[in-house]
Amino acid sequence: MAEPDFEAQLTRLYNEPPAFADAALFAAQVAANLDRGWALRRILIGGAGIAAGVIAAAQLITTRFSADLQALSRDGTRDLNADIGVALDKLNQVVSTPASVEALWLAAGLALLALGFAVTRAMEEL
Repeated sequence: MAEPDFEAQLTRLYNEPPAFADAALFAAQVAANLDRGWALRRILIGGAGIAAGVIAAAQLITTRFSADLQALSRDGTRDLNADIGVALDKLNQVVSTPASVEALWLAAGLALLALGFAVTRAMEEL
């Protein structure tokens, strides 16, 4: 069985890093290497981003992107209005049938109950 004093001394030795005579010089060299060239890198990365943005904008302008987008927007609005009308008609059919309002309230209550169970389960997990 190991001695407790020896174990404590060994733990202290491994917890404290050894001090070197040139530690300050080494830290200064590492900091200088890390700080070197960041301004040039920022300029190059920024310039590349600007060039890519200009190229992308030029390609979008030279294609028929705006005309296609306008046509898609116009057609999409028509389709969306038609879809909303169909959905409202189906909802009216469901609500107008006998006993369907009770079924809707039952479904809403069960959904709230399921949500409550999910919240309590999530609280237990935390």
